[in-house]
Amino acid sequence: MPLSSKILSQIIDGSAIPYFVINKEHIVTHWNRAMEALSLRPREDVIGKDDHWKLFYEEKRPSMADLIVDEASSWDIKIYYRDKFREYPLIEGAYEAEDYFPRLGDEGRWLHFTASPIKDDDGKVIGAIETVIDVSERKKLENNLRYYLQQLTKAQEEERKFVARELHDDLAQILGSLSRQVDNLLRKKHSFGPDEEAALDDIRTLLKQGQQSMQAFIQNLRPSLLDDLGLIPALRSLTKNMENSERIAIKFTVLGEEKRFSSEVELSVFRIVQEALNNIKKHAQATKVHVAMVITAVGIDLTVRDNGNGFTPPEDIGDLARSGKLGLMGMKERVWLLGGKIKFSSVPGRGTALTVHIQT
Repeated sequence: MPLSSKILSQIIDGSAIPYFVINKEHIVTHWNRAMEALSLRPREDVIGKDDHWKLFYEEKRPSMADLIVDEASSWDIKIYYRDKFREYPLIEGAYEAEDYFPRLGDEGRWLHFTASPIKDDDGKVIGAIETVIDVSERKKLENNLRYYLQQLTKAQEEERKFVARELHDDLAQILGSLSRQVDNLLRKKHSFGPDEEAALDDIRTLLKQGQQSMQAFIQNLRPSLLDDLGLIPALRSLTKNMENSERIAIKFTVLGEEKRFSSEVELSVFRIVQEALNNIKKHAQATKVHVAMVITAVGIDLTVRDNGNGFTPPEDIGDLARSGKLGLMGMKERVWLLGGKIKFSSVPGRGTALTVHIQT
């Protein structure tokens, strides 16, 4: 037995989730009590009108529900919501988004909203329903966590910088001095026997190897090129050094205008590429790697691709830590701190690709 219109309205009105319904003409037909509480607009002021956009925006523009009613494509929706929306996985033709609305409340509010089509028996769109949930408290917690992690990351990098400087100014200098003294001993032709000279020559070789290892360690801790010349020269040096030391063919390409970025962006992108290359070196057994950076007017698109053995990515990226892939989780954390997006794609036996988008 079908529900009567009155009972249906009572069910809608009794929902704890704020939502509203519009018809094909964009007229509001339902505005439940939860929506009244969220918007501070009584339903009498909204139902029968098409000005529900005033709740969200200063100037007239379509809500998500309006776009659904008009059967807008994802490209049309992107005009209004940019990268803040995605297809809702549970309902065909539905979309969800999250955005900040300064007009709501004294300090503005973050809202998560989902709009889905209402269809008749023939499958024709006759309206849309939009749920609106206040997620301001969650966003506040996320921002507090982001600030905490930013400060923690900054402290870690400062510690790396301090250790690198101490190693360079102390231990590296000692190794260099010892190496020069051994060189002087061998040059002065002291009355050393063949065994003593061979031993000194071995010591000199070990000291030079130690100097090289120390220099590489210092560069990994905090590359001076990053501070002095910027991200792109530092990445060129990083990829070239790994190509020489690991016998892996690494191609590094840059498209767009080469320029400096904020220290936070430069350091984070460098660490992401560094960690990606370390993972390839340790696990991928790859022979070829391509690091590609595209610099646009609004950000950086980064891709690190290899032809290694690949792996099966977890369905939930949060499982990376539980499966021991802490390096991948660290990369995700750095991208999150910059408000960017990261994606891993890999197939066993067919390599791995890491893609990152960061707005600058």
